Amino acid sequence: MSIFQLNKLTEQRTHRGPSDLVALDFATTGLKVVRIKKTKEATTILGVDLLPAVSIEQESSADEADKSRIAIPKNLLSNYAAVTLSGESSVVRFLNLPGHPEKEEIMETQAREHAGLGDEYRLAYMVMPHHVRGKAETRLLVVGLPENDAQGILGLMAAGIPAPISLEVSGISAFTSFLNGPGAKLEHEAYAVLETGARVSFLGLFNKDSLVLVRKFEFGGDALVAKVQQQLGVDREVAQGVMSDGSFDISQSVHEVMDPFLRQLSVSKDYVERREECRIASINLSGGMSLSKYWVDEIRNATGVQVQTWDPFEGLTVESSAIPEKLQNQRPRFTAAIGAALGAYQAS
Repeated sequence: MSIFQLNKLTEQRTHRGPSDLVALDFATTGLKVVRIKKTKEATTILGVDLLPAVSIEQESSADEADKSRIAIPKNLLSNYAAVTLSGESSVVRFLNLPGHPEKEEIMETQAREHAGLGDEYRLAYMVMPHHVRGKAETRLLVVGLPENDAQGILGLMAAGIPAPISLEVSGISAFTSFLNGPGAKLEHEAYAVLETGARVSFLGLFNKDSLVLVRKFEFGGDALVAKVQQQLGVDREVAQGVMSDGSFDISQSVHEVMDPFLRQLSVSKDYVERREECRIASINLSGGMSLSKYWVDEIRNATGVQVQTWDPFEGLTVESSAIPEKLQNQRPRFTAAIGAALGAYQAS
């Protein structure tokens, strides 16, 4: 199941969906690349890499010749790309609209108005099913992406290959990845998916396989790394290592920084449990921060439910040399890229 796509971004279309894709996740910490191929028999990971971060702002002001290609290694290159980006400037809303608008143009107008999106945003939305009886309402997942961000990404791929066939926001892509992985076995449960990057986090709460709430938080790993740098007097690279390996006790500092976020996380969980008359059984973590023991422990202590990091490659066929050794322990960082590719396959 694909949760969401911003597909109104390019006139590039294929009569038949491509079987071979390269997924590109434009993140703050790097460009995450996954080449993936889908056949009737299997979905296979052909290659994975983490490249230096690409600045959309810088690249969009460069000469056309300089911004028409991204330096993707040949073994990962494909004719078409499923693209996702961190979406720091995106607007993500979960709306409950009264009634059931039948005309698409009316629904789109209401989605834009209720989400507070002007014409400077590209808009996409999806009607979400729900299981609460007696509710005469329409539930919409709405995502707005600033036109400048969309043009910046597309400008990077203005000529040559790969040609973009879809564009998503990374948090939503991560939801797609989970639903096609562990979530496929949780169709009768209520659970949460939390994708966290350097500067933003996306929370999706699900009940019986339906998205019932989504939150975007202006909070990510950078805030914690900065606190560790300040506390220990170390550079960014060392601070990131401390966050991962737990070589120093920084739990108190981490708690102080995370406390406002944790409160909002708990409020969202409690709201869904009351509204949906359910119990959230697990919180499933992805993204770079899911590799930190401190991050996992704080979320577990704040919510009182099972918290786990999951592997987005599980359930897929992975060629023996596809994932470099240096990235084997960083698999959750590629969740959004894989979700973007899976979503593109399902939309074709």
